[in-house]
Amino acid sequence: MKRRYGSTIILLALNVLCIFVADLTTIKYRLGKGTSGNGNPGIVVLILSLLLLAIFLILLVLKSIESLRKLPPTVTTIVIPFLSLVTLVLMIFGELNKISALEQNLKGFTNSKDSVVFRFGWINQYTNTLFYNGYILMFGISIAMLVCCLVVRIQSKERRY
Repeated sequence: MKRRYGSTIILLALNVLCIFVADLTTIKYRLGKGTSGNGNPGIVVLILSLLLLAIFLILLVLKSIESLRKLPPTVTTIVIPFLSLVTLVLMIFGELNKISALEQNLKGFTNSKDSVVFRFGWINQYTNTLFYNGYILMFGISIAMLVCCLVVRIQSKERRY
């Protein structure tokens, strides 16, 4: 099993590491400290993170389909999709909460004149964590599992006929 899922586990670990690095490269605004003029050091991390996420999710789907075929149909048609949907909803609420907290901290976003990031553009040194974080990773995993269950269900119907 280690050998079979080794690359998937390594990619998951790299994605988790990227979450921490994205957080480290996101500048935290502190009242009275002004804005940073250093550009966005986290843009490279964001690009790498999203690329690793895409590779991880594709590999996860391919590997999980093999495993899900061996499970009873009720697990792949009811249990896993239900848990994935619950996770999706929780991750959406978590991301919305994160957006709201950051908006309060920055006093608005790019279109608000009182905002720290007024005229910066959406991807800037203060908002990197909005685009790659644990909520995004779990959201992707949940979508991948829903896709796996759908593929297994379609394939099992084709085999019956």
